[in-house]
Amino acid sequence: MNAPATAHPERAADAHRHARRPTARAPWPDTIDQLCAEFGEICRSAVDPLEIASALEFEGLGDQLAADRFGRADVFDLAEEMYRLVPRDPSEPDPPADPWQGSRLRPAVHALLYGIPAVCFTAIGGLFAGPGVLTGLIVALVTGWAMAQALAYAGYLRLGQSGPAQAQRTLRAGLAIGLPLAAAVVLATSAVTGARAPVTGFGIGEAAYMLGAAVLMVLGDEAWMFAALTPGLAAGAAFIAAGRPRALEPLAWAGLAATALACVGFAVLRTPGQGGPRARHLSRPDLPGLAAAAGFGMFAAGLFVFPTAVIVYGHGRIPPGALLAIMPLSLSMGVAEWSLLWYRRRTRSLLLSGIEIEAFARRARRALAGAVLQYLAATVALTAAAAVLARATDLLPVSAADVPQVIAYVLLGVAMFVALTLQALGLRAVPVAACGAALGCAVALRSLGMAAEFVAYGGLLVVLGGYAVAGLGRAIRHIY
Repeated sequence: MNAPATAHPERAADAHRHARRPTARAPWPDTIDQLCAEFGEICRSAVDPLEIASALEFEGLGDQLAADRFGRADVFDLAEEMYRLVPRDPSEPDPPADPWQGSRLRPAVHALLYGIPAVCFTAIGGLFAGPGVLTGLIVALVTGWAMAQALAYAGYLRLGQSGPAQAQRTLRAGLAIGLPLAAAVVLATSAVTGARAPVTGFGIGEAAYMLGAAVLMVLGDEAWMFAALTPGLAAGAAFIAAGRPRALEPLAWAGLAATALACVGFAVLRTPGQGGPRARHLSRPDLPGLAAAAGFGMFAAGLFVFPTAVIVYGHGRIPPGALLAIMPLSLSMGVAEWSLLWYRRRTRSLLLSGIEIEAFARRARRALAGAVLQYLAATVALTAAAAVLARATDLLPVSAADVPQVIAYVLLGVAMFVALTLQALGLRAVPVAACGAALGCAVALRSLGMAAEFVAYGGLLVVLGGYAVAGLGRAIRHIY
């Protein structure tokens, strides 16, 4: 169903400007038909005779010339005659710029940025011992992820509303609030659990890295991110390659600390200091979005770490299947970004095609299924490649017994992709509530072991998938 043709006065005004001559124009034609031919584009696009009259007066044709040369009472009478003689045939406006036609390489760059920290975590996974290790790491991860999600939401919101300068100031304020708050949460947890100083320090650094990374990612500073990750990656890779000897443990810790400090330092340097217009505080309508972003980050982090670290094994040993899934899932976030952009481009083209509402709903759902399958296929391929690499290099003692754990994580990854897609299109409440319910389900069914993960992750995917099929088939969700 094509939209009815509409006139565009701004295009007519452009035509007027192009038609105007800086010097004396050529003689006016002798007949109205000839005048219609000269002003044909304006006449075909005009919404009413007044638009034609405006164009004639702009060119210098007044009431006297309209009467003397064309036999009309005034220029408005002449414009009405021209409007009657020339049928409406407005040219189609130029299509709006595609906001989703970004760099095809950027998701791949982001995949590396998501995946490099997994190498660092794998390197130091065996360095933690003593009381409160798992609790401290989980609290640090959940806190950092929740705060980073909220900070990124605030930054993107201000970026769209007020531009980069205001976004930078909002991110700077959020970083100043988030860093001491995250440190306080980690320190309090360590005091309660009796965790050792290395665990506390790593927890604070982990949360600080997430907050700094959120600032740099919102501002598009991928190069600074790579620079910040370099010391941690180099030290972690050297530590793994050398067989994790005790003599190199200080090097591994130093590399991780340097990465956290560099990430925060670059984020602070990237944001402006004094001067320029001051950013206004987040208004009340922004608070629900901030709460939803923080809640999603908290529940998502809980879903990723709580079942494997506490429910299934519960003795401080991270299962090989979980370690095997860390890198592919981290890299798959770049695939998720690419698939989401593909989906947005596809639904945008459907909107511009002018098809019926029912046809749009069907095709939009097929596009959603295609995006999900793309993500699933890429995640399975990345996981298989990681398994082959782990077996070939003996980095992880993986076996067939670890397959269920890997499958559970793949299910969770697909569910998270659907949740992120829903949030990107403005449907935030249900994903947050569903993730919270799934985490509660996993905790309540912890006595079932691995079955608890399949019930929680599979149920989450079914709920979010059904909601996405129902909600994302509406054209209004894809307008912005």
